[in-house]
Amino acid sequence: MAEQIDSKSANKALIITGIVIALFVVGLITNGFGLFNHSTTIQNNSTDFVPLSIGNAPVLGDKSAPVTVYEFSDFSCPFCSAAAGYNQPTADALRAQHPGWEPAIKMLKDTYVAEGKVKLVFKYATGHGTGQAAHNVAWCLNDQGLFWKFHDKAFENQEDTGNTEKMKSLAQDIRANMTQLNECLTSGKYNNQFQLDEEMGTSNGVRGTPAFFVNGKLISGAIPWSDLKAAIDKELGQ
Repeated sequence: MAEQIDSKSANKALIITGIVIALFVVGLITNGFGLFNHSTTIQNNSTDFVPLSIGNAPVLGDKSAPVTVYEFSDFSCPFCSAAAGYNQPTADALRAQHPGWEPAIKMLKDTYVAEGKVKLVFKYATGHGTGQAAHNVAWCLNDQGLFWKFHDKAFENQEDTGNTEKMKSLAQDIRANMTQLNECLTSGKYNNQFQLDEEMGTSNGVRGTPAFFVNGKLISGAIPWSDLKAAIDKELGQ
């Protein structure tokens, strides 16, 4: 019996190890992990520098908050989903690499944003590049004040972020005005937002998702909440 239990345990360990290795390889390719090599300095080699600015981006929190955090994200990026508090397999892999890892965006929203210390600005950057449908719906829903509700729904249903009809179904679930949403999508109002956000991110050193700017200082990767909190605390003088 002991031998049988040990065999099962070994098989389980092999499976978990395989998942971690696979996700780690993907992380290296997409710069998704960023746990071992993140930077708080901006490296910009572009001659067409685009300064960080909120513009028409979705914002969560008090507009007068002393700290501004920009998140460059992609609804199809598993590491972004994990940072938002979803995609449990990816979150487990991140915890395996960094014990004590907690989802940075979820914790930020629950603490410093709710307390009025931070405002969170959402920008697009290509992660896995298959979530354009979700982003178009999300930007249109921002006109209705529903971006952040949809933000969570999209990350929770990440396998469908490239399907406009399924994303519209999520919008219906959060009681969006579907006539207004359809008019916005048909007009192509936000079609150029992908390029605008990409240019802003790239010229400021964004090379993968997620990427965060804390009062203009870049931190790349699906970092633990403790790292993001430390950067914010420094800006708050805590």
